[in-house]
Amino acid sequence: MQLKDRIIIKIDSVAFGGEGVGRIDNFVVFVPFSAAGDELEVEITQLKKKFVRGRILRIIKESPLRAKPLCRYYKKCGGCCYQHLSYEYQLAIKKKQVEDAFLRIGKIENPPVLEAIASPGIYHYRGKAQYHAGGVTDGRIIGFLDITGSKIVDIENCEIMEETINEKLRDLRESKQPLHEKDAQLIIWSDCPADMSGNKESIVRIVKGKKLLVPRDGFFQANLYLTDRLVDEVCRLAGDNEMNTIVDACCGSGLFSVFLSSYAKNVIGIEINEKSVKYAQINAGNLGIKNVRFIHGDIEKVFQGEFLQQGDKIDLIVIDPPRTGCEKAVLKSIVDLRPGNIIYISCNPATQARDVKYLNECGYDLQSLLPVDMFPQTSHAEVIGFMTLM
Repeated sequence: MQLKDRIIIKIDSVAFGGEGVGRIDNFVVFVPFSAAGDELEVEITQLKKKFVRGRILRIIKESPLRAKPLCRYYKKCGGCCYQHLSYEYQLAIKKKQVEDAFLRIGKIENPPVLEAIASPGIYHYRGKAQYHAGGVTDGRIIGFLDITGSKIVDIENCEIMEETINEKLRDLRESKQPLHEKDAQLIIWSDCPADMSGNKESIVRIVKGKKLLVPRDGFFQANLYLTDRLVDEVCRLAGDNEMNTIVDACCGSGLFSVFLSSYAKNVIGIEINEKSVKYAQINAGNLGIKNVRFIHGDIEKVFQGEFLQQGDKIDLIVIDPPRTGCEKAVLKSIVDLRPGNIIYISCNPATQARDVKYLNECGYDLQSLLPVDMFPQTSHAEVIGFMTLM
């Protein structure tokens, strides 16, 4: 097989990242933007020792699992990779990818993966956009990186952004406001009806009827339709019996902390971002919650210090780390604290599986893995893992 060869191939499955997978002449063939069941004419674009990659020249027989993408930038912009697939199939793929990660990386046979929770809205669901902006000879471009990650695709309207974000982007384009630095990043949040304070440093999100303040440059769950459900599932795992102490590691602006406050005598939130801690304290105060305290600091250092009050017993640790997962030292600190239960929330099943493997080897049994589709049309999924001390 050579570069630019043309082959006929049937796609068997879809790999993480949205590439269809088929086989020919003992080679694995990856074909972007294809679906299981497609019969395709493909041109070989990349030749490696164990696999090849190709691009679709012609769809001979179309899979029933296909869908028509809404976005005019699809296949150029690198933000979405599943828009050509039916939503039911997207959910099935994500469940399978979680199973594969925990089998292959986590070394857990028959991982307890539940059916994925679907997003009520599969377009216009994101409440925050982070655009790339750069200058060109005849003006400027604002958008997202392309599928190669090497250049910006100029985007006027994004189909997964809540519509007020698109409106703000259009206003920004029309205003011709100057960009002060090359390749700047522009953060735009969706409007919230309750955001009437005029405070330019923070934004307001409404979760389960409660108003939460978040730093404008901080983190918050992206899916406007599913954040309530995410909180409900975490609270469900916390159980019915009142606990002594819950620790909410990587607590951000206190999202889980405030809703878990009725489940324990004490809740301790830990967060490395100082602004987020400030707003977590404000949120708890505004909601009249008195049994939650927040600590600004690195999780490992806090865990190794004397952060517990005399007599406190940790019943549950909730941890929601970045995509890179937890450092080994953080996991060791968690194990040393011996909480009865751990809820591990992640948007990266691979690093979550790696960390759960360590916790499993240290005496924690994985009870369930619940994919929550916070990111329709993309390859990402939030997964709530629940572990108990054996």
